[in-house]
Amino acid sequence: MKNRISFLFLVGCITFGFCQSEYDKKYGHYESLNLGVGYSYSFSDSNKKDFHLLYIGLNKTNYGGRHGGGYQYGIGTEIGLNTKKFTIGPKISGTFYFQFIAIGTELITYTDFDQWTLRLVPFIGIGSEKLKLTINPQVILTNKNFQPVNKSLLNLSVNLSLDRKK
Repeated sequence: MKNRISFLFLVGCITFGFCQSEYDKKYGHYESLNLGVGYSYSFSDSNKKDFHLLYIGLNKTNYGGRHGGGYQYGIGTEIGLNTKKFTIGPKISGTFYFQFIAIGTELITYTDFDQWTLRLVPFIGIGSEKLKLTINPQVILTNKNFQPVNKSLLNLSVNLSLDRKK
């Protein structure tokens, strides 16, 4: 029995070794520089206003493999679309991808140039290096009463490749 298992293991290793070059051609990894564009919906309690935000940013992605996996990091800003004062939220972010699952975190500081708040935003959702839909609960670190974001965001973002290398 041990000899059969050893033989099958050896055949599997040899087969995988010979097929590796074809695997690399079809499912290779690549790096890309992307322009990220997105929309966030900040849903709230029934007695408060819902807010809409536009996201624009740059990110770098390393992605590939047979089942699709990799990581992404970048910088960007969120702009309030229906706020009383002009509000922006510069941020840094990082995301890990595996198959269709996207998990990551962001550090955002929202400001309307009179007051500001710092938020840590872990997120989980579905997506790949080109498109993701996530739920973003916010951990409010400073100034808990600052609008436009109450507690959670629903985010849809798209990455447009600027430069892509294998």
